[in-house]
Amino acid sequence: MRTRTTVRTGRLAAVGLSLGVALTLAGCGSEETDADAAVEVESSAPASESPSAAAPAGDETEVKIGKTLKDPDMGDTIEVVSAVRDFPSTEEADLIAEGGEVVLLQVKIKPGTEYGGRISEGNFEISWDNGGDFESSDTRLMTEELTAAKRTPLEDVQRRDGGEHTGWIAFQVEEKADTYLIEYERDGAKVIGSDKTIAEFTEQVEIPAS
Repeated sequence: MRTRTTVRTGRLAAVGLSLGVALTLAGCGSEETDADAAVEVESSAPASESPSAAAPAGDETEVKIGKTLKDPDMGDTIEVVSAVRDFPSTEEADLIAEGGEVVLLQVKIKPGTEYGGRISEGNFEISWDNGGDFESSDTRLMTEELTAAKRTPLEDVQRRDGGEHTGWIAFQVEEKADTYLIEYERDGAKVIGSDKTIAEFTEQVEIPAS
């Protein structure tokens, strides 16, 4: 699995340097040449706002999926409800500017109650190269943005609690693609206190083009 590394450039340092030049020139004395004045005006002009300071341009699109996954051994039911393409994240503005995309996935989970354990966003991964590699999500980086967009981040679901749980998962995709594959994977396990083993469960869902 590849590890995503997002490089965030520090443009504020450049802005501070420009303002420092202006202040230094202003304190050099009253005998200021025309050239010095021109430099001061140019250096003290407001720097253009960094691309990271605002959400990228473009409209998000929600696509319906509506596929249900049923884990026969654990009794879990996971519905992949929909996905949001081109989510205009400020937090991931650099990633988007470099050709990536923020993809949101809405899931509805009804866990089985026979066994313990939990279902979390860590069970879901995304691939933008037709399954060649899969990347994990990182919803915690975007909790505030999801909440502001009225999309509740998915919380861990404990099987023993039962019930039905709906939430959103955020994926930071390095290379934007027409379609993506989502893989849900539940590891195999041995039942404590018995010789019974439970095989792993894996299934994939396609996120269509926007």
